[in-house]
Parts: sequence; structure tokens; C-alpha cells
Amino acid sequence: MNMNKMTLPNNLECYYLGKEETEYIFSEIFTEQQYLRHGISINEGDCIFDVGANIGLFTLFLSKLQKSVKIFAFEPINLIFQVLKANVDLHSIPNTCLLGYGLSSSNISAQSFTFYPNMAGNSTTKPLDKLEQKEVMKQLLNNDMVEYLFQNQEVTGTLRTLSSVINELKIDTIDLLKIDVEGEEYKVLQGIVQNDWSKIKQIVAEVHDIDCKIDNIQSLLKNQAFNITIEKNNLIPDTLKTFNLYAIRT
Repeated sequence: MNMNKMTLPNNLECYYLGKEETEYIFSEIFTEQQYLRHGISINEGDCIFDVGANIGLFTLFLSKLQKSVKIFAFEPINLIFQVLKANVDLHSIPNTCLLGYGLSSSNISAQSFTFYPNMAGNSTTKPLDKLEQKEVMKQLLNNDMVEYLFQNQEVTGTLRTLSSVINELKIDTIDLLKIDVEGEEYKVLQGIVQNDWSKIKQIVAEVHDIDCKIDNIQSLLKNQAFNITIEKNNLIPDTLKTFNLYAIRT
């Protein structure tokens, strides 16, 4: 696969799929530092699970923030995974384990995904949830650009439960569980068995508040002794009900 390379505003190079989306995600992670708010901390030696790693910008951010973190990056769509791997190789990021599957509430060997090559981070198992986003974007961008961004194809990928991964990799502690999985964030948390919850110290998740999802996630996390802060994602139009959730074990 031929990959395009760009230089980010902080002069880091990266391979990308969609230029516009990569610039937007850079703003979320590097400029706004949305994953480091409300008491979330990352320290040397931490174990971090990057669930929904996409092309690896958060993994790249972590490697520049601390030199000795251990990163497990999950990406189930193979075409995106190849770009993730290229970026980790490009920057020789140490202590990084790349896992070519996603996380959910059960183990699924062949899950269908709608893959958007020009905005890979929106790839999803729930394409109908993207219809509202498409309508909102038509108000902000010209129609040709919207159609370009929403070009898609069906692909398959593997999903596993978080606890099955914890067991297989013999993980004792997850200092930060970052989740950005386009509507499946509650299912990721449902894939954690009771005995594994105490291993998780902090959680940051992008939550699409459809079908009372935020309420369900808050209830689950409060039962597991987390303090929770919810913040509207200020880079996304309010009508799309996209929030960042921050949870720290008490």
C-alpha cells in the first residue's frame, strides 16, 4: 500500500490516510491535549492501552511525553493498522505492542466494519450513527468534500474482550485506558470481568451519547469506584452529542 506522509504543525512527520482528519486529530491530541485533562496523568513506566489507535497519533504523543511508557495499541481495520505500524516504525517508538484487533463485549472473529479511507478515525460498526454527522458536515463544508470524506467500503476485523487480553498478556496494571471506538465504548467496558477492574487506574473515553450511553457508562464506572468528569468536546458541533469522559480510581 502506498502511504502519504505529511509534516504536522509541531514538525513531526507522520503517514496518514485522510489529511483533513489527521490535522483535526492532531489538534485534539497535541494542541488541546484532551486526554490529559481533569486530573489524568501519565508518568514514566506507565502501562497504557490505546484502544482505537487509528494511525497512531496518541501513541506518538505518548512517546514524546514520556520515554519509558509501555503502550498497547489496538486497531482492528488492517488498512489503518498498516499506517499505525508505519508511524511507530518511522519514529522508532520503543516499548510499543501493536495489536491488530479491537475490543468489545465478546470475542468476534469476523466483525463487519464500515471503513472510511479519507477519515479513517470515523470507521465504525455502526454506520447508521454517522448519518447525522454527515448532515451536520454538509452545513459546514461543500457537498463534494462531504461526499469525499464519506466514501466507504466494508471490511472485516477481529474483536476481543479486554479481560481476555489482560489474561493473555499477563497485565497487572493499566495506568490509563484510552478508548475512542466510534460508538462501541460501552461494549469495551462490558468486556472487563470483575476481577480485572482493580487493575485499571484511569480511563479517558470519547463517548457518543446515543441511547443513554453516558448514563450507562457512568453507572458502571461509579460501581467500580471511579470519580468521573464529563466534558463536551468543543471541537465537535453540539448537535452530535460527543463528550469526553474522564475517570480516576478513588
